Amino acid sequence: MEKLKKFQRMSQEKGITLVALVITIIILIILATVAINFAFGNNGLIQRAEDARDYYANDTSYTDESITNVESYLDEIINGVGSGNGGSGDGDGMPEIPMSEAKGQEEGFSEKTIVVDNQNNKITVPEGFKIADDSGDTVQQGIVIEDVSASNDSAVQGSQYVWIPVGSFTNDAGETKEVTLGRYTFSTTDGTPTLVQDAANYTDQSDSVVIDSDYKELVDYREGVASSGLDGENATAKDLAGFLNSARENGGYYIGRYEASFASGSSVADYKAASKISTAYRTSSDGSMSYSEGTLWNYITELDASKVAINTYEDSASVTSDLMNSYAWDTAIVYIQQAGNDNYANQSGRSINSSLANTGTNGDEVCKINDMASNVREWTTEYSSYAYSSNAYPCVIRGGYYYNSRSYTAYRNHVIATIAGDYVGFRLSLYL
Repeated sequence: MEKLKKFQRMSQEKGITLVALVITIIILIILATVAINFAFGNNGLIQRAEDARDYYANDTSYTDESITNVESYLDEIINGVGSGNGGSGDGDGMPEIPMSEAKGQEEGFSEKTIVVDNQNNKITVPEGFKIADDSGDTVQQGIVIEDVSASNDSAVQGSQYVWIPVGSFTNDAGETKEVTLGRYTFSTTDGTPTLVQDAANYTDQSDSVVIDSDYKELVDYREGVASSGLDGENATAKDLAGFLNSARENGGYYIGRYEASFASGSSVADYKAASKISTAYRTSSDGSMSYSEGTLWNYITELDASKVAINTYEDSASVTSDLMNSYAWDTAIVYIQQAGNDNYANQSGRSINSSLANTGTNGDEVCKINDMASNVREWTTEYSSYAYSSNAYPCVIRGGYYYNSRSYTAYRNHVIATIAGDYVGFRLSLYL
């Protein structure tokens, strides 16, 4: 009996040992299977290592892009820009939004904002402006902003301005185009620009390069002297260095989409202009006609045009307005031609319209900019040293106009400081 019990106990112990062995083997098989799959499976370590090798071999930019994204992410967190998911702001804290989101907003931006067009070009939009409903979607097409609240004057609000890029931009074909801020001459054959004075290499503005023997851009602001004699002087840019610095720092500046029209004011001291399609215009037969809102602003001297241009956004905290200077005019032509409008520099005004008309109605629109080649010549702040007999001709007008087939977009002409006629008006420039 005792022997039987001993035999049963030994059998149980061996049975337990066998079961434990079987379980251990099963567990080892499972672990081995998992390990093999982890190493050799479709998404295993070896496959991942091979993928990483191929990825690195075929796309070394992946690492740079990843580092850039991490840096952007950290920058956003440190500076409190956006939500930390990249692409929602730039380095100086300005918000950044795509054109598809910006276009269609009815309210002006509450702060200076970067709008990214469909070709990834960046446009700096000042506070109080919106992207106009009929703006282009890319820099090549022409980006138009509209004043919503940048001015406190309701007659000025609604004015539209076109972005002139400074530096490089990508056109609709994906090609990189360069626009250097500077003063130019243009071939009278095909419009090819020649850079005469690069703004980047021009520091104190005291050594303005002379173009065509007579024309230069003076640095110091002056209101000018209204005289046809040798004491006549033109009005110069309000802050030329400020304009140049702003255009470079912000990647561009703005010019009026339209030739200026009357907005408001009772005297030249408080006159303001608008950049809108005009609703009336003065001709040589009604030169005494009084101005009213919407009237194309011809019959104005260069000196008064300068005052009006400066007045227009003097109450604005987001932009500075001025008369067009030679850098602004010439660089705009370079941009227009780089955007695909070949030889616009030599576009004749008379070939477009042979009689005075409302600005924005002649079909002379390139990159959303109207009438630089047509309708009326336009005052600039450029200075001419030309004098003849007892008369000085310090003021400079640019562009083509309805009467003269020999005038064209890049055309420069010097006139006396008292000239005002139906054939000459002006256009605003804006900078942040």
